[in-house]
Amino acid sequence: MDYDQIQHAELAQRYKSGANWFYWIAGLTIVTSLIASFGGGIRFLISLGLTQFIDGMAAALAPQLGGAVQVVALLLDLLVTGIFVVLGYLANKKLLWAYVAGMVVFLLDGLLALAFQDWISLIAHAVVLFWLFRGFQAGRELVSVEKIMAEQEAATAQQQQYEAAV
Repeated sequence: MDYDQIQHAELAQRYKSGANWFYWIAGLTIVTSLIASFGGGIRFLISLGLTQFIDGMAAALAPQLGGAVQVVALLLDLLVTGIFVVLGYLANKKLLWAYVAGMVVFLLDGLLALAFQDWISLIAHAVVLFWLFRGFQAGRELVSVEKIMAEQEAATAQQQQYEAAV
């Protein structure tokens, strides 16, 4: 195995690891939302502040408007977390724009933690953003390495055709 292949494997692993954070965010957020829907007071640090805000509003409005508010909140939570699942899927397909979009949305969500002075959640958002960014950097390098490898393969194939013809 040559250096380019080793570098490719390492970058691919780092990229995939970073992209999979979108799934972790979505999964832990949905679990946190389900816990909130059933009246629990536990939440995961790596969950979206937007869904926690939605759940809090639903809990506050439920006594006046009934349980339907919590069903609507859960549907909104599913929509928001679904966006992160889609971003994770697209990021894993090496669509770097999806990676950037997901990081921006997660950064904006982190600003909610700042607005509510939820320092622990803000720190958790910063840590996850760090790993997401590392994965994004690996993705950019991975695209470059794959381009170089493809060019080398094309040059080698062309050289072999030339040698076979001579």
